[in-house]
Amino acid sequence: MEKYPISIKWSDEDGGYIAIIPGIRGLSTFGESSSEALSELKIAADAYFQSLKNAGKHVPELERITPYSGQLRLRMPKSLHCQLSQAAKNEGVSLNTHIITLLSKRLVEEELSCAILRLENMFRSISSDIVSSARNMGQSLQPQERTANVTQEYHQSERIH
Repeated sequence: MEKYPISIKWSDEDGGYIAIIPGIRGLSTFGESSSEALSELKIAADAYFQSLKNAGKHVPELERITPYSGQLRLRMPKSLHCQLSQAAKNEGVSLNTHIITLLSKRLVEEELSCAILRLENMFRSISSDIVSSARNMGQSLQPQERTANVTQEYHQSERIH
């Protein structure tokens, strides 16, 4: 278990710390302190991995950090290379900087588009709830026979006085 990532978080609902190994469902422990939760997780994880081995099942892969060099080789059509080079020259930046800027802008656009879509869905849901509530309210405000009778009685009593 020493090589597996561990997450320990406070849980208001449980009133204590919950320790898990990300990526392994159903394996979590509780502790009144983070160290207690970690200690319990070590015991539970050892038992879990041992039971997998005893059952002849594979032990989950260790999640590893992937090192990125920040470099890549990119092949593209000559016409696109020409267009990008010209645009970079017009902007007064290197081709590398221009491409990074374009990619960054595109990522931000995608993130904003997803956020807008989530907001639209939220507003649709709220709008649907409002329309539904208004319909229900409209039904409860429908004139009833009793209301009509009370109104007639009032008018008759006004004529008498």
